[in-house]
Amino acid sequence: MRVCVLLLAVSFGLSAADAPLDLLEAARKGDVKSAAAMLARGADIEMRDRDGKTPLMLAAQYGRTKAVKLLLDKGAKADARDSQHWNAYMWALLQPSGGMIHTRHDAVLKLLPQPKRLRLGVVTNWSTGATLFSSCFLRPDELKQHMRQLHPDGLVLEALRQYAVSSGRDMMAIVSSDVRGTSAAPERHTPEDVDGVLTLNVEPGASCVQPVDRLTMKIDAGLKRQESEKPLMDKSFGGGVKVGKLGLDAANPNQYEPIYRDWAKSQAGAIYWAVVTALLMD
Repeated sequence: MRVCVLLLAVSFGLSAADAPLDLLEAARKGDVKSAAAMLARGADIEMRDRDGKTPLMLAAQYGRTKAVKLLLDKGAKADARDSQHWNAYMWALLQPSGGMIHTRHDAVLKLLPQPKRLRLGVVTNWSTGATLFSSCFLRPDELKQHMRQLHPDGLVLEALRQYAVSSGRDMMAIVSSDVRGTSAAPERHTPEDVDGVLTLNVEPGASCVQPVDRLTMKIDAGLKRQESEKPLMDKSFGGGVKVGKLGLDAANPNQYEPIYRDWAKSQAGAIYWAVVTALLMD
């Protein structure tokens, strides 16, 4: 009886080894030998896990270059999408480090079909909104004029442009922009011949917290293919700048500009990759 039970257990183990999830696991681990053997026995190369990921997506996500090459050579569909509408290229690009340099995944990216370079139009404006708006150093009218001269939405646009060129892996170019300068602007202009239009509503704030001015900034970002279409993305970034130990409180009005500029730079990457992700998912 014990021998029969043992044989049944071994038999069950062998059957489980041929189960669909095993090819997914082999792809995730980069076990090329096992994956090749399973495919030779007729395993479904487009099988899915509970999240809708195929073996190719898992191999790409975990940077398994040899497994990606094997699966592509065997006819895996690089344009297949999972339950959140990501494909293999997106998993290799965005999952490891949000688009930053990552050698193992870079090798995978070179094997997969390359998406076209995205073109982005940007519309920006700013207002103080509901944020506290006072200063220990300036009267209210002087504070508003000081903010106008700083052009906070221009600082955000500049940071986004710089990120696209220096750290954006050449995935997207900002080809046109319309800087409004105030949220009370009239009818917007939609740039033509772009893959998407990004609207950035920048809300800077200042409040007197003796003996310094405490600065905040929030960016509401909306992305559309066209103004008449449903938004592809509607997100807020930041909501304020950290204060205290990081020394981001302003001891005088001259410190506003570098603080807001640094804050804009700190948010540029998150905005950029959110836009890239939304456009690639659509």
